[in-house]
Amino acid sequence: MVLKDNKKTYPANWVVMQNNIQECFKSMNIDEKRLLILASPIARTTHAKEKDTILITAEEFAKECGIKTHSAYTQLEIASRNLIKRNFSYSNERGKRVLSNWVIDCTYEEGGIAIRFPEIVLLMLTEFDKLNPYTKYKKDIVLTLKKDYSFDIYHLAKKHQAMGSFQISLDELFKQLGLPESYRRIGNLKDRVIHPSIDEITANTDIALTYENVKQGRSVVGFKFIVKEKPKPKLIAPEKDINTVDLFCNMSDAQINKYSTILSKLSDLSDLSNFPDYPTFAIWISGILRDPKSVREETAKRILKTLHQKTDFKP
Repeated sequence: MVLKDNKKTYPANWVVMQNNIQECFKSMNIDEKRLLILASPIARTTHAKEKDTILITAEEFAKECGIKTHSAYTQLEIASRNLIKRNFSYSNERGKRVLSNWVIDCTYEEGGIAIRFPEIVLLMLTEFDKLNPYTKYKKDIVLTLKKDYSFDIYHLAKKHQAMGSFQISLDELFKQLGLPESYRRIGNLKDRVIHPSIDEITANTDIALTYENVKQGRSVVGFKFIVKEKPKPKLIAPEKDINTVDLFCNMSDAQINKYSTILSKLSDLSDLSNFPDYPTFAIWISGILRDPKSVREETAKRILKTLHQKTDFKP
C-alpha cells in the first residue's frame, strides 16, 4: 500500500483521524488513548513513514495530559507495552482479511518513548478524503478528558456533530467501546459509562452532550445522543484591568480547561479543595473562571491572583 500526498492539511494542535480508527480505542486504557492522540498530529505534520520514529516525551505527556511529570514516563512505558500487544483487522484491495499490529516497535529513550507505526496505521492518521472519512478536534480539548470511555463517546459525538444527533444500538455501543458484559444491565451501563462520560464531555469540551433512551416496547435497546456546539466566547479584551474579577469573563473554553487544570494542582489553592481528586477540583475552578460571581469575591480574586502569578496566562 502506498501513502498518497495529503488531500487536506491541519495544524499541529488538531487531532485528525479516519473514522475507522475508532477501532483503536476499543478496550484501550486512557494512557494508550492519550499516546495515540499525541502521536496523531506528529505523524501528519512530519509525513511519517514506517521507518520514522515518533517521539512522545514524558515532559510533553505530563504537560498535555495534566499529570505529574515524575509518573509520566512510567505511564508512557506501560501504555506502549500494552499498545504493542494490540492488533486489528481490515480488508485489503483484494478483499482479503489482514491482521495488523498497531505498533511496529517502541524504543525507550531517556526522555520518552519513540514509536514506529505500520503503514496502514499511518494511512489512517494522514489520509483524509471522501473515500477515507475522518473526524477532527482540538488536541488540548480531548486531552482534558480523564474518564475511561469519554474519549470514545467524544469521538462518536464529533463524528456526528454536523447532524446534531446520532442513534446507536446497545450491541453497536458495546462493540464500538469494547464494553464488558457486566455492563449489560442498563443501570450499570448508565452509571459506569454514559453519565460519567457525557458529564465530563459537557463540562470540559467544546460540545454539550445529552441522551435519550431508545426503546422497543418497555426495553431499552439503544440511545440517541444529542450533540450541541457550545457558543464560542469572545477573547478577553486587552484593556481589562488585570486586578478585577471580570477579567475571567470571555476566557475561551480552551483557556478555561487549560488553566483550571493547572490551578487545581497548585498548593497555593489546596486549602480550597474539599474534592476527592484533581479533575473534580478543576471542574469547580472552571465554573469560577466562567462565572466569578458564583463564589465570594475574595475567593474569585484569590484565584485570579494565583492565575497571574503562577501560570503563563496573559489577558
